Amino acid sequence: MKGCRNCHHWQTKNIELDRVDPATANQKVQLGLCRRYAPRPSLGAPQPQDSGAATESSPWPHVASDDWCGEWEPSFS
Repeated sequence: MKGCRNCHHWQTKNIELDRVDPATANQKVQLGLCRRYAPRPSLGAPQPQDSGAATESSPWPHVASDDWCGEWEPSFS
């Protein structure tokens, strides 16, 4: 079954979420990073201790192991 868990571009973070992954029997959904494309800069919401300015960051997208997209490629391992 296609899903981020078994995609070549997915890197696990070893963080489990509180729902069951339909692609794998009785396993919890894991959180991971999609490494398909380079991170894109984005503006975050201002933090309470900030002067009101938005913060800029460029994180890899976080995805769940049961997510999927049209860019899926089978894992080599």
